[in-house]
Amino acid sequence: MHRTLRLVTTITILFFTSTLFSQDRTIDSLKLLLKNPKVHDTVKLYAILTAKMQKYHETDEKHHILNRMQGSYALECLKKKSSPEVHTAYVQCLANYYSSLMEEHKAKGDLIPALAAIDKSIALFKSEKLYNDMYYSVMDKGRLYAKFKHFEKGAEYLFMALRYFEKHPGENPVVEIGSVYSNLAGLYSIQGDHEKAIEYGKKVIFYCDANKSTEYSENKENTKFVTYSIIGVAYRNLKKYTEAIDNLNKALAIAENSNSSFKVSYVLSRLGSVKLAEQKYDEAEVLYKKAIEGDLDDKSLANGYTGIAQLYFEKKDYEQAYFYITKGLDLSIKTENVDLQEVGSDLLFKLSEMRNDYKKALEMFQLHNKIVGYKNVESSKNELEKQQLKYDFDKKELKLKLDAEKKAAIKNNWLIALSAVLVLLLLAAYFYYRNSKQKQAISVLEKNQIKQKLLITQMNPHFIFNSVQNIRGLINNKQNNEAVNYLDKFSKLTRQILENSNENYISLEEEVEMIENYLSIQQLLYDNKFNFTIDVQEEIDKESIFLPPMLAQPFIENAIKHGLSNTTENGKIDVHFYLKEEKLFFEVTDNGKGFDTEKKISNHKSLAMTITKERLVSYTKNKDFVVQTDNLITSAGVVSGAKVVFEIPYIYEN
Repeated sequence: MHRTLRLVTTITILFFTSTLFSQDRTIDSLKLLLKNPKVHDTVKLYAILTAKMQKYHETDEKHHILNRMQGSYALECLKKKSSPEVHTAYVQCLANYYSSLMEEHKAKGDLIPALAAIDKSIALFKSEKLYNDMYYSVMDKGRLYAKFKHFEKGAEYLFMALRYFEKHPGENPVVEIGSVYSNLAGLYSIQGDHEKAIEYGKKVIFYCDANKSTEYSENKENTKFVTYSIIGVAYRNLKKYTEAIDNLNKALAIAENSNSSFKVSYVLSRLGSVKLAEQKYDEAEVLYKKAIEGDLDDKSLANGYTGIAQLYFEKKDYEQAYFYITKGLDLSIKTENVDLQEVGSDLLFKLSEMRNDYKKALEMFQLHNKIVGYKNVESSKNELEKQQLKYDFDKKELKLKLDAEKKAAIKNNWLIALSAVLVLLLLAAYFYYRNSKQKQAISVLEKNQIKQKLLITQMNPHFIFNSVQNIRGLINNKQNNEAVNYLDKFSKLTRQILENSNENYISLEEEVEMIENYLSIQQLLYDNKFNFTIDVQEEIDKESIFLPPMLAQPFIENAIKHGLSNTTENGKIDVHFYLKEEKLFFEVTDNGKGFDTEKKISNHKSLAMTITKERLVSYTKNKDFVVQTDNLITSAGVVSGAKVVFEIPYIYEN
């Protein structure tokens, strides 16, 4: 963190210790703070961020209100002129807003908007080259995929973050690597691979204990709390109850030390679930009742009520189970906790069925299937048919006892039941359609990215083959110094190509650097028979313009190999990037023989143009894209070279 940001954080903490911030007036006080012209914008933003993170849980509506306030104000600040350091602080706050927005969408079960939000966070961090923060967001993206049971994608992004943190340790590598391991433990826990969850969980604890620094103590303790909880639940699922209780007690000690009622309630509920699994109902009841004691938020109560309802169900105390699960489900819906809604609706369905309350049972059945997204349609249909058969049987029994007036009521009930079935089928069709569209959106995105990489790699093998052949020729001719020089330049360029082939866009500065390196190698290859220049229009900010990589290289290669094919010395290659009517153009010229109007362009160039056009059509969706090719003519009417010009799609990031 920059020194300015450290100062801002200190001011913010002092601000929060003042009497201005009572629990009841936090949002109103922050609104007044935003209107105060004497307070710097960075202090205002960090005050909102601190209040959001310290005072409210991420599922709390007030947390969402403050997050939206933070995002709106950060956008306003970015429109103002500021120093690079302050601008970076604004970008960090906006990126943090998108990360929190992802969590909000994730809690609601909305994958596509959640993915869009976290991708914006990643892009913002990358724009400021805040790579450590960026890979924390990459890690969050992995957790997001795991939440929606896209385990392969989740693992891909988590291991991507792990590789980065291992190669680029930041201020506290133990915390960074430990965080990734913690998320991997959580992923395997969701997937049901409890042995793997325990394995990665133990790695997290090792890294945390190895960290002796006190600067990140709160972060480290929170990571240990989550990890001990994951390990404890994994041991419970493996029926290793002693180990489960040992790890959950360690989590409880951390929770009590943090004075977090939510954490304490959460662990007590998990300890209760272990005792429940052991069928030690009295001990479980004591733990569950402790979990719902005191001044708790709605999420803690929802968690505790759901757990104690499961206990009473196992004890066959169905009235108590019904009482607590009703309260727990209401709070789960209020706090938008999808996981607890799934458990609660299933348990209330069973209890309603036992109470012969088939209307309530059907309602819970519909809610449960809405939550799980109808992932098991056949089993849902069978369960519904079972309910309908039981319902029909009861109706037939009543039909024998009722008079003519009640027969009419039976017909009405049939109509209600059939309407309910129709509504259920319509809901099933809707969620099936929504799930299919979601998968299609992800699939199209992945296919487009793969296509871009394949188009780029079509251009690499030919160049690599020629380079290796030339290195071998230099070695055979005993030109060892030249061979070493050529190999150094070739390895650097190859690394650039491999790195950039994984990117859809790179900065113009990176593209220019790669072109310069490529031309230097070709200059060496052709015995310095040509010189070159690379000119970027002065008004262009090379660091802020991003374009698809490797578009220019085929045309530069063509200018050297074919344009200068009859030239033995004093050849010239000029590369030019310029803006015209807010469009970015690439131009390469040579002083060679020009284009042969009879033979047109060589097969090599035709292939390069075909590949480039495919890529540009994919980026711009413009099938009429044209590469302009012309001969350079002197005043005497003599061909003095050739010129190739085309427009490059680009993204401007401020």
